[in-house]
Amino acid sequence: MLIILGAFTFSGLGLLVACRAKTLEAVSGLMNLTMLPMWVLSGVFFSSERFPDAAQPFIKALPLTPLINSLRAVMLEGAPLTAQLPEMGIMLAWGVVTFVLGLRWFRWN
Repeated sequence: MLIILGAFTFSGLGLLVACRAKTLEAVSGLMNLTMLPMWVLSGVFFSSERFPDAAQPFIKALPLTPLINSLRAVMLEGAPLTAQLPEMGIMLAWGVVTFVLGLRWFRWN
């Protein structure tokens, strides 16, 4: 369930980025601009707790942070899926908002 929700979230983000760019190079640049902060801040490579307290609300709102935290909790700690509902809500919100905006702005040009 978490994998499917994560795929939905990042598909929406990809659609939103792709619908705004005109060239393949622009898509690559925008995806790097979008994903690089998430990779650095969300705890994929090192703990996100090391960042200042002022940055924590922003870090927790990124879509990759709840996905990583939920997957780690379920797989490594054996936490039930129901305990991940707040994180799943954040991912669902990102997915819905980015899909709606991406579909609204998408044009076949």
